[in-house]
Order: sequence, then structure tokens, then C-alpha cells
Amino acid sequence: MTHYGFEYWLFTFCIYCMLGWIQESVIESLHHRRPINRGFLQGPYIPIYGVGGLLLLFICQPFRENGFGVFIVAMLSCTTLEYFTGWLMETVFHKQFWDYSMFKLVYKNRISLISSLFWGVMGLFVTYVVTDATVFVLDSLPYKFICVVAVVVSLVMTIDFFSTTKKLISGRNVDEGERRIQLDGGVRSIMTRIRGRFFSDDDSDDSED
Repeated sequence: MTHYGFEYWLFTFCIYCMLGWIQESVIESLHHRRPINRGFLQGPYIPIYGVGGLLLLFICQPFRENGFGVFIVAMLSCTTLEYFTGWLMETVFHKQFWDYSMFKLVYKNRISLISSLFWGVMGLFVTYVVTDATVFVLDSLPYKFICVVAVVVSLVMTIDFFSTTKKLISGRNVDEGERRIQLDGGVRSIMTRIRGRFFSDDDSDDSED
């Protein structure tokens, strides 16, 4: 697949982002029995699936003749991607966007054995099924259609990313401001109690004079 140009890879990235959103939203909606919009952004796409899908396409191909090698490489690479993506988002936004605490053998609730095994299976699926399907789609669709979809969807995702990021950072600043107000009020309350315990009202008035 290395003969494809940038526009094809951008198109593939966008498609994988949307397929990942469909997968997660359907599973969560069925679980909660109500529509759930999964993901960090507002639109129907989850960028980490686009990154992970392209990553699997590239790194698993050299191991195509060895299924076990594909499984191990996919499991390690996607687990690493998931961990550092979670760490980065929590560091920037002070919010955890996924939580594996319901599983056993987890690390900081960002990764788990179950999810890692799932990524390994996904690596096999991408290598032996999705890769061929992707090649078929890219060869079948008109070039202009691929370019238009790639540009439009990537622009929409970029605008969505900056808009959502701005809202999350603004919300974090508001929360921090409220906590400072509460802390300041608590300090004032404690100081008032101490003053009332050790000083009478007359003493307070004299000190002010």
C-alpha cells in the first residue's frame, strides 16, 4: 500500500475515525439503552481510531506471514498509543476520557489486559481483512471523491477539535476559579472563628480604631 499518495491516507484516516465512532457508539448505546455519542469530539469520529488503524496498516504488514507476530506487534503498539494518548489528554484537560477500572489487571485505568488483547485481535483483523478491503475501496472510488471527502472531513474534525478543546479548557478554568472562591471563603470562615474565639467584639472595635 506504499504506492498511495497522501490524499489516500488522509481519506483512510477519516474513514477509520468514523468507523471507530460507529463501533463505540453502537456498543455504548446498546449497553445503556439510549443514544450515546462516544469520543472526545462532538462529531461522528474518534481520531485515535484513525491513528491506530493507519499504525496497524504500516507496522503489521512486515509480519503478515506470521499471525502471532502480527498479534504481538498490534497489542504492544496500540496499548502504548492508548496509554500515552490517555496520559496526554488527562494532563491537558484534567479529565479522564476512558476508564478500565471495571476490569482486572489494569494500569492507572488507562490500559488493561482485556483491551490489550482486543488490540491484538484487531491487528489480525486489520492485517488480514481490513487491509484488502481498504485497497479495494481506494481503487474503486473516484479520485476526486476521495480528495473531497478527505479535505472536508479533516477540516471539520480540525475545527471540531479546536472548538472542543477551547470549551474544555474554559470549563477547567471556571472550575478552578470556583474552587479558589470556595477555598478563599473557607479560609475567611476559619479566620472569623479564630478571631471570635480569642477576641471579643470590643477588642475588635478597639483594634480597628
